[in-house]
Amino acid sequence: MINYISHIFSNSFLRVLLYTLISIYVIWVGVVVEPDTSSYVGLSLITPPGYGTFLFVFRKIFGEDIYFPIVVGVQLVIGFVSCIYLIKTIKRFFKVDKRWLFFLDVILLAPIVIPEFLTVNRIVTQGLAYPGFLVITAFLIRSLFGNNKKDVFFLLISIFLMLLIRTQFFFMIPVLLMIFLYKWYQTKNFKRYVSVIILLLCLPVFVSLSQKTFNYIVQGKYINISSTGLQIMIMPFFVADEADYRLYEDTKTQEYYKKMYAIAYDRKLLDDFYIPLNDNVFHYFDYNFVNISYGVFSIEGRKFLMPSDPDSHDALIANDKMLVSMWLPLVIENFWKCADLFYKNVAHAFGGFYMIWLSLLVLIGSLYLYYRYKEKLALFAFVCMSLTFSNILLICVVQHSIPRYLIYHQWMLPVLFILVLDKFIKSKQLDKV
Repeated sequence: MINYISHIFSNSFLRVLLYTLISIYVIWVGVVVEPDTSSYVGLSLITPPGYGTFLFVFRKIFGEDIYFPIVVGVQLVIGFVSCIYLIKTIKRFFKVDKRWLFFLDVILLAPIVIPEFLTVNRIVTQGLAYPGFLVITAFLIRSLFGNNKKDVFFLLISIFLMLLIRTQFFFMIPVLLMIFLYKWYQTKNFKRYVSVIILLLCLPVFVSLSQKTFNYIVQGKYINISSTGLQIMIMPFFVADEADYRLYEDTKTQEYYKKMYAIAYDRKLLDDFYIPLNDNVFHYFDYNFVNISYGVFSIEGRKFLMPSDPDSHDALIANDKMLVSMWLPLVIENFWKCADLFYKNVAHAFGGFYMIWLSLLVLIGSLYLYYRYKEKLALFAFVCMSLTFSNILLICVVQHSIPRYLIYHQWMLPVLFILVLDKFIKSKQLDKV
């Protein structure tokens, strides 16, 4: 019986069965259209251009009636290919026993079938962004432990493309800067790494210029907003006071603040109405986030600024500029309240207080092990946890920590556990020999 099971594993039967069952499940669920889908289909000013362009190509080729199901099929193939590529890369550089590959598949493909994610079925950016991040991780491993200079080039290109799909991927830039600065210090090879570091620093500029050019061609507006104001204003506004309109000298800004605050207060969306009874203020903030961002600032803000045409591009742009200009004074005035809510946001993103400390332990411990023993797996663990912290901190500054923003790193701890377990078993086998 044991030999038979081993034979099944050796012939990758379980992996093929897993991919088949996932394909059947995706077909059964079908297309899932989200409220954000229309923004991507319409190539809106408030969304990055990458995913909208992806949808536009399929709409032009296959027509309005059938292109969504085709997009789902393509996203499924991309998801499978990216997963296989990352696992193949991990197997090559960490010499993982092939019997673990099925479990790696289960972990990496889970967002496709978990109902709160459904990355393939949903017509939103996760269909490309999640597999894109798996590919980026594979290139990152190759850049860290391989000798092919092309891997660094492919890494930078893939990050640039993903930034055009999801600006959230800016969380990778500080971690990559840290890595390549260390590589420069370690090798003393100025010529090899200075160009990479300069390109990384220039990526935000390249992305911004690309988005502005795209918006000018499609919408006639040379601007890049991507809902910046709507995102960053929610946290300080949620904890602010009615009298905070005095922070602004401009009369119009004061009137805007008073109008938005009155609407939010009337709808009981602010922390004034949070009742601390076996609950966390984050949950009240999380529950009302969209009601404030879209229901108050987006809809009512545009009506206030341009009542004659609140749905115009000019209204979107004016509203975004207003919110961005209001953000910093409101944060400074309510700094400790914001800091408290930010911490609760971070704790929720990690899964609780103890998970924060576990992640910190892995981060610090892996750095120590790499410094002491120059172990590849320790370096990979440190990079993974650095990406985790960078992503969570960035998200929690501008958003509420909902699952769809966190799927990009949630696979890392389970995968690291399998790699450590594989290494431990192999070391025990060597001790016996």
